[in-house]
Amino acid sequence: RGMTRRNRGQRPQGRSWVRWLGAVGLAVCGALVAAASGAPGASAAARNVEAWAAGEGVATVVHYDAGGFSRTTGVLAGRVELEVHPAAGGAWWAKAAVEPWIPVDLAGSGEAPGGSVAVTEAYAGLRLPAADVYVGRVPLPLETARLTLPFTLTPHDEAGRRPGADGVRADVYLAWGRLQLAAVQAGGRWTPVAGWRRQLSGWEATGYVLWTEDGPAAGVGASGLAGSTVVYGELWTFTGKRGLRGGVGATGYLGDLLWTVELARAGFPMADGPGGASAPMLLAAAQLAYALPSGWAMVADAAVALDEEASAAASLQAEPQPATPEPANPPQASRRRAHQVGVAVTYELLPGQAQVELSVRRRVQPPLPAALLAAAGLRWFF
Repeated sequence: RGMTRRNRGQRPQGRSWVRWLGAVGLAVCGALVAAASGAPGASAAARNVEAWAAGEGVATVVHYDAGGFSRTTGVLAGRVELEVHPAAGGAWWAKAAVEPWIPVDLAGSGEAPGGSVAVTEAYAGLRLPAADVYVGRVPLPLETARLTLPFTLTPHDEAGRRPGADGVRADVYLAWGRLQLAAVQAGGRWTPVAGWRRQLSGWEATGYVLWTEDGPAAGVGASGLAGSTVVYGELWTFTGKRGLRGGVGATGYLGDLLWTVELARAGFPMADGPGGASAPMLLAAAQLAYALPSGWAMVADAAVALDEEASAAASLQAEPQPATPEPANPPQASRRRAHQVGVAVTYELLPGQAQVELSVRRRVQPPLPAALLAAAGLRWFF
């Protein structure tokens, strides 16, 4: 969701012993890489370990303008992945992913937010005859939707990163489907999760039951082919006052153009910030993606709240924006629907190695003034 990471970020927090497994995992991976490369004193068994590393770096200049307030900030960001496993295949592996996000105050005013380095994944895996077990900071996607997040345990943070959940996860493979059992930290407490996934002929169905801080929650989802179009949907129910959340959507090709449309009851999507951070509302979202053989690619997206009152209320609950003057006419501003539209264009300077990114986005979140964000950056892969 989104091609650049532009907003403020914080390191994912965790208070249990599991959060330290990230640092331990990184240290173990580093030691195994040294052993695998034939470092002096490495044992023969250690030399049979293979390590794989890859990543990307991004340097971006972002300009923000809203209600007479403007700011230009540089951002250095990226992602480094490291995976270690036995050279001849084995029953274990380890993976870690680190994503730095460092704003740079280009104007020298001292207004740039503080940076952060997030360990988004750091876990050890064990493959059993009929199950895979993960321990550490593990990915735990629950959603079926593409453009919105009706409910998730691993939301995007303020820098656009998506940290995993700290805990233990087991995927058990059975004849009638895959059973997923997990116990993870969410909202400062342990959350048990039980899930089921079943592949059908051209379709896939999922179901989850978990215990949130507000009580039990359950969700179902499905996706599959209807002719040449992929259709999908999900529905979540909760105890308390949160009500139902969910969405339906479809995606397909029109020639070389990839389109996606979605109708959901979810938090308003933030393309460059926390996903689903606001109160749930009825909204519509769409995305178009087009790639040319010449190396150019374009992604355009839009989202609009269909409920004006929920739109204004959700804006007040969203993450505070940079200081801006008060709107001249708040009552009139509150009658606007929350919406955003954006376009991002990329060009491959070196195929598979470097690309230039240009993007512009207009966001309206009543009663705040409309905001315009423009960015230009260079991304390289290694």
